[in-house]
Amino acid sequence: MWNNIIGQKRVITILKNIYSSGKIAQGYLFYGKEGIGKDAVAIEFAKMINCENQDKNNLDACDICRSCKSIQKLSSTYFSFITALPAGKRETGEDTHPFLTLKDEDAKLYLAELEKKSLDPYYKINIPNANNIRIDSIRQIKREIYLTAQANKKKVFLISEADKMTLESANSLLKILEEPPGNSLIILTTSRPNSLPPTIVGRCQKIQFDDISEKDIEIHLKNKFKDIDKEIIKVYAKIADGSINKCSNIIQSDFLNIREMAIDYLVALVQRRYLKIGDIIENISSKKEKIKEFLLILLYWFRDSMILENGSTERIINVDKLERLKNFIKKFDVKYFAVTKTIEDMIYDVESYINGELLLYTLTIRLTEQIKIKSSSHAT
Repeated sequence: MWNNIIGQKRVITILKNIYSSGKIAQGYLFYGKEGIGKDAVAIEFAKMINCENQDKNNLDACDICRSCKSIQKLSSTYFSFITALPAGKRETGEDTHPFLTLKDEDAKLYLAELEKKSLDPYYKINIPNANNIRIDSIRQIKREIYLTAQANKKKVFLISEADKMTLESANSLLKILEEPPGNSLIILTTSRPNSLPPTIVGRCQKIQFDDISEKDIEIHLKNKFKDIDKEIIKVYAKIADGSINKCSNIIQSDFLNIREMAIDYLVALVQRRYLKIGDIIENISSKKEKIKEFLLILLYWFRDSMILENGSTERIINVDKLERLKNFIKKFDVKYFAVTKTIEDMIYDVESYINGELLLYTLTIRLTEQIKIKSSSHAT
């Protein structure tokens, strides 16, 4: 049902209008930021089109008929989900299903990831070394798309992260898009539309998706996580940057603990408590992803401090730390432009630094020159 979708009211209205007009194109390109529900909307659209008990007034799927359930499980004969896969264990022929070529461990992981996707259409499938949408996946579409379908049914093929198609895969898909059967629909989703061949883009009707509003993300989080504090939910919604995937990754990370360490680090830095700084750096530097999150949190903190110093509170991210932010700008003199550039440079350099500790100590030296205790204050 469309209620399963977070935000995207404009896109849903467009798709309903397309359906009610009876002029469904045979190829669509859903594009927009990663994690905003492009796959989820494609799945709902496929359910609505093939629903056995469709709500004719609201143009909605019932979610309880056999067709809706099988499409939701990504196991319908009228719905195929295509994604990037690792290289196969052998060369494949024209008639070999791509799944059958996977190594045993890859096949098990693929099925497990597909199950997660069926339970949560916003889930981003993660399979190591799955860098490309393979030619045999497109050949599988070609085999299935020309088979006779039941009356009043439409075969829907969702190619997720379509920008991962190889040139060979894209050329093969182009041949299908040039002469698709009338009972078929191909939906490509991507966050990088400019990475697709213009010939593919030109054969599809394009629908741009919107970032999800903070309000919609907040409502989603409140419904999904009853035990998370409302102020923390506001923080998550603000740093999600309109993406459910980014929001989920933040919640699953150690964000709150890293944020406390970041604040402690700043206080220790201006107080010249180098043993404390060393302990924090040792904790943070174990993984590059942890370093990136630490640096981003510092960036958010200084961004909030600068906004607050200018007399505004509306766009502050760390809304649950407002008093600490006020205390920070009262006691510390910060060269915001220099600090921001330093941290942004470090975020850019994380991947190239072999030694994470060295990067963070370099950061400490630079920030020490850019953050000072105000003459009438003492850090606490």
